[in-house]
Amino acid sequence: MNRAGLPALVLVCLSAWSLSAAADGFAGDWMLTLDVPPADVVGLLQVEQTDDGWAAWVEGGPVGIDVDGDTIELVIDSRDIAGFVLHRKLVGTLHDGVLEGSLTIVDDAESAENGASWTGKRYQEEPAPTGATRPGDLSGIWMPAPGMDFRKYSMDLTPAAEAWHEGYLFHLDQPNVRCVSPGLVALIGWSGYAQEWVESKDRITILFEVGSEVRRIFMDGRDFPEDYPNSPMGYSIGHWEGSDLVIETRLLSPNVRDFRGEPISENARVVERYKVSEDGEGLSAVITLYDPENYERPPIRRRAWRRDPEAEIYPYECDPDSFFRQLFEEGRMQEYIDRADRRM
Repeated sequence: MNRAGLPALVLVCLSAWSLSAAADGFAGDWMLTLDVPPADVVGLLQVEQTDDGWAAWVEGGPVGIDVDGDTIELVIDSRDIAGFVLHRKLVGTLHDGVLEGSLTIVDDAESAENGASWTGKRYQEEPAPTGATRPGDLSGIWMPAPGMDFRKYSMDLTPAAEAWHEGYLFHLDQPNVRCVSPGLVALIGWSGYAQEWVESKDRITILFEVGSEVRRIFMDGRDFPEDYPNSPMGYSIGHWEGSDLVIETRLLSPNVRDFRGEPISENARVVERYKVSEDGEGLSAVITLYDPENYERPPIRRRAWRRDPEAEIYPYECDPDSFFRQLFEEGRMQEYIDRADRRM
């Protein structure tokens, strides 16, 4: 017996129960926040305990996870602003229902993010705003703002999507390298370009600088048409939920989600929820792709913009002849033709 009068075996059992209870506390949905300048990076973490151990996803994409008592370690693959893949290692502990820890960049010992703090709080879906008035006119040029997004690299593909994606070659298969539209999902997610919003009665028109693409969002309460063709920008219907602008897009033509080449089917739909800042000069969005043919979990992107009255939308030049001329000169035209199934 110990000083408290409890047998050693009971203490061992209590200790094991305590560790198990701490571990069980990791399961569920969390909102991660990384304190990395110039702006916080946020994302949805989902943790599940399976028969094979622990599994986790960030923004719909799988991540490495290790749980030991009240300590958790996550390795999250992301794409940096220059397009290169980096791996963030988050190590933290669970105390009073909050995850806290620090992060390092596995691939870069000199990264400014090394040692930065992170937190995780239980995710609760915000109820749709009621009674709030919709913001003022959104017309104007919006420039990308920093932060917001993990830029998660890989997603949770279905076996069919994995088979299609295997062997994808960016320099031959990516739509925009041959001046073909990369589609709505990629355009919203790309961070380096301006977009101009033109709000009129019953419609919002968005002019993207990249690709000189045009998007129309119908706000008149209509339903999706039955005889409208699929297209890279799809067919978008929007409505206001209080001060939130909610847009659903269907009738997308098959395309790829991002630079990695993960597929999007013609039956996919995209839901965007936009929030306007209190001063009316900031715009943020959560973009969710629903495509069960290709993704086990819906991929999520988060973007932010600031209105800039001094910005300009410049012409976007893309010459497909240069792409095909190079293939011809390198003797690779037949290789390109043989990969037609990759171009959807």
